[in-house]
Amino acid sequence: METLITNERTYKIKFIPFEDKCGLNEDGTYEIAYSGHNIEIHFNEEIFDGRIYEESQNKISFYSIPYSFFREDIERVKKYFQEKHEIQEFYYLDIDSDEGYIKF
Repeated sequence: METLITNERTYKIKFIPFEDKCGLNEDGTYEIAYSGHNIEIHFNEEIFDGRIYEESQNKISFYSIPYSFFREDIERVKKYFQEKHEIQEFYYLDIDSDEGYIKF
């Protein structure tokens, strides 16, 4: 688990490997297979979730809008992921948008 301290807030960041497979073929292979890391960012009792796919390691996708969770720390959090994990693209899922994931 990693720790990010900024503006008197401490975030605990957990990377959990995942592998999703579906469409099992007769030969034992899968039609679709994804792998990467689920991300859990803890602050106090709250958890903010995201995912980094192995095939797009420079991109992180969060499952909800990040602004209310990170508040004024959002740019600092982005900088942390850029410097420590080489993440260059940041997205969040907006269920009210026709686009789905929105870049921020």
